Amino acid sequence: MRVLRSFFSVFGLLGLLLFLGCDKPPADGPKKVRWDRDSCERCRMLLSDRHFAAQILDAKGDYHLFDDPGEMLLYLAEKGHNDPKAKLYVTDATTGRWLDGRTAHYTEGHLTPMGYGYGAREQATADSLDYMAVQKRILDGEMGAPAPSADAVDPVHSHSDNGADAPTHSPMQH
Repeated sequence: MRVLRSFFSVFGLLGLLLFLGCDKPPADGPKKVRWDRDSCERCRMLLSDRHFAAQILDAKGDYHLFDDPGEMLLYLAEKGHNDPKAKLYVTDATTGRWLDGRTAHYTEGHLTPMGYGYGAREQATADSLDYMAVQKRILDGEMGAPAPSADAVDPVHSHSDNGADAPTHSPMQH
């Protein structure tokens, strides 16, 4: 009887520890996104394109997820978030890896989920923009997406499951 009670105590404690540790975001770094389940903080669309997602880890430790880097930048402006302690993350348009949103290099001409058209990259290119430049363009309503056409192709992705059919709209329409 005593062995049985010890057995249940040990496994109960392990179960409790596993339960408490599940789905906890890391103390620092991007949150693990539940693709096609988590929604954008600004437009409520599901995050599904792993090449154009973004997120904020604010000073309070709360995460805010976005389906397009443009949505994150508009959210920051609309909410008056200028806290340098907040961490910004964007996915690399070519690899899908998370990058620091403030040090990433942005290129235009992408078919992004909400049509802002800016994709992040780890390495600078001849035509890339820094964070402040892309933020200014987004806030000024300058879309970096290619002009819509029947045969539009994203320069990074040649497949059609990257949000090419997503509606484009003015940055302030929501």
